[in-house]
Amino acid sequence: MAWRKVARLDALRDGGVVGVEVDGTPVALFRIGGEVHATHGICTHALAFLKDGHVEDGTIECPLHQGVFDIRTGKALCAPLTRDLATYAAKVEGGEVFIDLDMSSIHLELDSDSAEPAGAEPAPPTAMRGAPALVVAGAGQAAAAAIRAARGAGFAGAIHLVGAEPHLPYERPPLSKEILSGSFDFASAARLSAEEADALEVLLHLGVRVEAVDAAAQVVTLSDGSTLSYGALLLATGGAARRLAVPGGDLPGVHHLRTIEDARAVAGALAGARRVLVVGGGFIGLELASAARARGVEVVLLEREAELMARLLPPALGAVFRRVAEKAGVEVRRGIGVEAINQVEGGLAVATTAGPITVDAVLVGVGLVPETSLAGQAGCAVEGGIVVDAAGRTSVPGIYAAGDCALHHALLRGRRRRLESWQNAEEQGAAAGRAIAGDTEIPAEKAPWFWTDQFGLNIQMTGTPDATDTVVAAGPDAASGAVYRTLDAATGRVTAVIAFDDPAAIRAGRAELYDPTPFDAAAVGARLVGSEATSPEEDDMSASPDVQFAKKYVWPTEGLSVIPDWVYTDEAIYQREVENIFHGRTWNFVALECEIENPGDFIRSNVGPTPVVVARAEDGSIHVFENRCAHRAAEFCRDLSGNAKEFVCPYHQWSYDLKGNLVGVPFRRGVDGKGGMPKDFKPAEHGLRQLAVTTHRGVVFASYAEEMESFPDYLGPEVLREFEATFDGRKPKLLGHYRHSLPGNWKLYHENLKDPYHATLLHTFLVTFGLLVAGNKSLMLADPSGRHGVMASAKSDAVVSEDKKKEMRAYKEGMTLEEPRFMDFIDEFDSPWSVTMATIWPNLIVQREMNTLGIRHIVPNGPNEFIMKWTMFGFEGDDEEMTRHRLRQGNLMGPAGFLGLEDNEAIKFVQDGMLGIPGGEHLVKLDPDTEAGTADTLISEAAIRAMYRHWRDAMGIA
Repeated sequence: MAWRKVARLDALRDGGVVGVEVDGTPVALFRIGGEVHATHGICTHALAFLKDGHVEDGTIECPLHQGVFDIRTGKALCAPLTRDLATYAAKVEGGEVFIDLDMSSIHLELDSDSAEPAGAEPAPPTAMRGAPALVVAGAGQAAAAAIRAARGAGFAGAIHLVGAEPHLPYERPPLSKEILSGSFDFASAARLSAEEADALEVLLHLGVRVEAVDAAAQVVTLSDGSTLSYGALLLATGGAARRLAVPGGDLPGVHHLRTIEDARAVAGALAGARRVLVVGGGFIGLELASAARARGVEVVLLEREAELMARLLPPALGAVFRRVAEKAGVEVRRGIGVEAINQVEGGLAVATTAGPITVDAVLVGVGLVPETSLAGQAGCAVEGGIVVDAAGRTSVPGIYAAGDCALHHALLRGRRRRLESWQNAEEQGAAAGRAIAGDTEIPAEKAPWFWTDQFGLNIQMTGTPDATDTVVAAGPDAASGAVYRTLDAATGRVTAVIAFDDPAAIRAGRAELYDPTPFDAAAVGARLVGSEATSPEEDDMSASPDVQFAKKYVWPTEGLSVIPDWVYTDEAIYQREVENIFHGRTWNFVALECEIENPGDFIRSNVGPTPVVVARAEDGSIHVFENRCAHRAAEFCRDLSGNAKEFVCPYHQWSYDLKGNLVGVPFRRGVDGKGGMPKDFKPAEHGLRQLAVTTHRGVVFASYAEEMESFPDYLGPEVLREFEATFDGRKPKLLGHYRHSLPGNWKLYHENLKDPYHATLLHTFLVTFGLLVAGNKSLMLADPSGRHGVMASAKSDAVVSEDKKKEMRAYKEGMTLEEPRFMDFIDEFDSPWSVTMATIWPNLIVQREMNTLGIRHIVPNGPNEFIMKWTMFGFEGDDEEMTRHRLRQGNLMGPAGFLGLEDNEAIKFVQDGMLGIPGGEHLVKLDPDTEAGTADTLISEAAIRAMYRHWRDAMGIA
């Protein structure tokens, strides 16, 4: 061994890190009490010095990308780390610190004479077998809090946890938040893990419930027939979601929310829904509506009372929550009840007091029914909840209660209440657990606190509001930064503070609640908020954005045969298209796989107008995420394509991996204990917004919607057959890109390729050389939904008749080609067509014109302009001559091609006509015998009509 003196022990701060250099090797020294540990001084990920890192609980966090190492073993504990840190043997002698670079700390430990491994924790004391047992009925958050508190206060008897669900205790707020958003992790919601239960010597009885209580004998009977004796019984039975007591309330498709299984069923329903009904305007109902809108699902919310939150908040505050929901696109209908639910083809028909509503699913959030039957059976006092004191004791000795089934021990605004909140479950459970263990000390009272996430806002409330309170507001209305206070109408004192995205206001509000003087609204610039519980008939502005939209945009009575100009020119229509179509339930083209062939390859792309990055990760998987830094919204990826190990935002160097996960925040912990991100900042919660991804035959698609149908199902069998005739299993090979902008509405390009009528009239090249001529074998295919289509034709060598020439002014007699190979057609596809143009809704055109192959990617840029991004390709098996042939025929298309420039000009002329003389309508009446769909003639507009039938449905325009 070669021990080297490197520092004095008193120069090392306990719990800190110091960097030294030994023989050219950077070393990080850590002092934890009297022990010193040594590791290599540079992070294995991005060469940052660990001397600038943050030490906590035996770990060192890299200051650059927050990788965490175990100080003792050097083990890499999290992403983005992939390699462990070297460790070195260290010792302290005579107040001096020595290390040996040739021997690891693990080796030294194995050579020591210690009988017990370093860092081993003593086993918990074994529970006293003779001590009276604690039986906990109910396995929720309050139960977990009670068990931990009881053991912490010295309870040594056996603990039996009895829960009807198969799960260990978990908290319920994530059910209406994380699970419905797809970000749920059970481990993060668990309040008692299997390891903790084992360490605390908890005997688990999951999947069964307490059926009966014999208070005199102190025995409970379980649903499996077994019995348990107890010295203390804790009733933490919670409650059940209140059901709709109407005919059809138990039909499939009617969902309530209380358990993990309920939440997963709701998530599944939202994944396949386009329109849902939420019944109930309380917190759960609004959180359900928020989750549905986040998935792009249309929402109608019914509230039986005159305003939302009527049983909890003053009407003026209920109106605030309503405005938030309406701004997010929820159609709120007040003063309406549900009478019956019936199953109909394709969904549910809901009979209400204001008429029928047809939806895909019904989500019910009308409150909780507390489970108090066991308490009543045991003789406990029950008054709408189990009556308890501050220690959780009921009126029956030896029986305690906590959580949603129990009343709060104190009078709140003059009456006993149940507080269905995370805070109350935790505090009541802990108080009961301590009391059961013999700890009678009562902690100081805390004001009730509650939080909810709705429509992108974190809303917190502390205090006890009442429906009769006055409301004052500071900051913006119904938006981030708004702070509302409720004041007692008689005394003017603050009774509650409700803050939107402003935790500091809640901290300050706790002091305001205990101020005995009237609140001075003028001192903080607060304004009085009046009651706004008007009916829709009294105030048309209370109508939701969807209702107002439907009133403004009314389709002509002629039906699909005319299209109004506002479809193409209106900004509100365009914004709704972005939300409902490009960000809705659609598969959007983003790249060819050959453009991102190797791990680390990436390309910039778009979903609608939204910039995204398409990247192939180290494991070969493909990921699509928004090109917007989660920190300050900078477009972090500036190169059109390339290869990278990670993406680093140029503004503040936040870094992301190839899957879009946040892996680095420079100086997240600040410097010298100052600055940095909040302590509770979690990088896992601040990654880039990631889209669903699928591939088919080498083509990559992305969607903002979760649980999308497969791409083959999305296309349907007929369009899929034509798609796979082009992408026939050969591996695509990139030939090049070009792009240009067109001064027209993006849908006009879809129309152009669903309009074979123009092709035989506008394009001189097509008709003169027989590529697409009236009379050719042809097809204008539309899938059953109307959104996708394929214009197809077989090249003809037949002579164009004189009659047809008269109809086709574009026909040029005697026109010839200088390069005759241009018209060669090599029959390489399993298809009867020499020309196909497939329109894949909403942003893709697959071009197969003879042997030239191309992708046209539509990127809208407002209602009056779009960008066309072209990707020309061949196949890997092509020889040089075939590649040249494809490139030669590529001159047919593109912004200056023999065909493309005519389409581009025509689209501009159409948009100019609408903008110059607005307020008109387009006629699309050709081929009236085919109302909407596939046509076997070129003189048809049936496919355009089919597209707008689908478009109207997606946009909610009747």
